[in-house]
Amino acid sequence: MNESDGSGVKSAERALTILELFSRPGQALTFTQVAELLGYPRSSLHGLLRTLTDRGWLRLDPATRRFSLGLRAWETGVAYRPAVELQRTATPVLDELHEELDGAVHVVVLDDADAVAVASSGAAAGGRLVAASGACGQILLAHLDRTRREQCLGRHDGAVDDLHAELERVRDQGFAEGDSPVHDGHRTIAVPLRNRSGDVVAAIAVTAEPSRLQGAGRDQALDALRRAADNLAPALAPA
Repeated sequence: MNESDGSGVKSAERALTILELFSRPGQALTFTQVAELLGYPRSSLHGLLRTLTDRGWLRLDPATRRFSLGLRAWETGVAYRPAVELQRTATPVLDELHEELDGAVHVVVLDDADAVAVASSGAAAGGRLVAASGACGQILLAHLDRTRREQCLGRHDGAVDDLHAELERVRDQGFAEGDSPVHDGHRTIAVPLRNRSGDVVAAIAVTAEPSRLQGAGRDQALDALRRAADNLAPALAPA
């Protein structure tokens, strides 16, 4: 690789990092905020932001001077058919669960070591968390083979052997539960969502106040989530 090739790779990596920075729903940042968060030289950052804006990946609000994702990012997102089809198929089911359980309901998939919400009731999808930190991610990690799971857990700072044991327990019992890493003071219960071949492709979960997910409420939530997962499975084609 010659010097110009290395410079091009660095620019590409920085451009992708900028787009990832704006991937949080509603994220809008000034040039100064982007510079402080990423620590890139201001001269090169100016050029990268200008190029991304000119190409439609970012937009600049002339009134607030804040950057946010542009239309090209949306076009690329909706072109990713697996997530779009899962969202389209799951949304009516999530709305019914939301009414039945009086909680936030979401479908989450695994992306490397992260759990990403692709569909949510009453909230924007797209939230991303380290998979091991929440019930949805634990469901997804629990159904990986040991080698793949260890690749995902490379970023986990805890005791890996203990986590493996906990994930085996989650897989055996068929659900995961715990404090929500997103909504303070709330609990989450998650179950696996399988395609029609029986492969786990996502987790479906409800997040609510702890009192709603105890005793009979917990049993109701598990029954409703499992019923929803069974109803969705026939519509989910194998990868």
